[in-house]
Amino acid sequence: MSSSRGSGALRLPAGRWSVRARSTGPAGRVVAGGLALGLAVGFGALAAGCSSDGSGAAADVRITDCVRDPDNHRAVVTGEVYNGSSKRSNYVIQVDVKANDSKIESGLASLFKVNSGARKTFTIRPVGADVPSGTKLTCTVAHVGRIAAE
Repeated sequence: MSSSRGSGALRLPAGRWSVRARSTGPAGRVVAGGLALGLAVGFGALAAGCSSDGSGAAADVRITDCVRDPDNHRAVVTGEVYNGSSKRSNYVIQVDVKANDSKIESGLASLFKVNSGARKTFTIRPVGADVPSGTKLTCTVAHVGRIAAE
């Protein structure tokens, strides 16, 4: 076991990093509070742009192909995003892959600075189970996050 010094130390198994908290005074608390607030607002805005029900951001995403790669025996998903919003946007897309009606893996794609009215393609190569030859694959859009790009 690793030892800890002071009241703010974390105890971790031997061979692991340990982190010790220290008091930073009022200025440090203001910075930490501002950072926490900024992260909360940012994640809230992204969550507000998330959908998976065919409306909003999810309506912008279309899967064009869902196949087994013969070389590495994994699923390959290709698709397209059409930015139907009025602003240039960033997208995070989660796709679920099913083999014979059982979910075997999920994958993510990130697209940045997609102009309003523009189309952009994506390819997802989820890391997961090998897909046997002849297996029926089905790919579905699980979640889409869209947030205005700076």
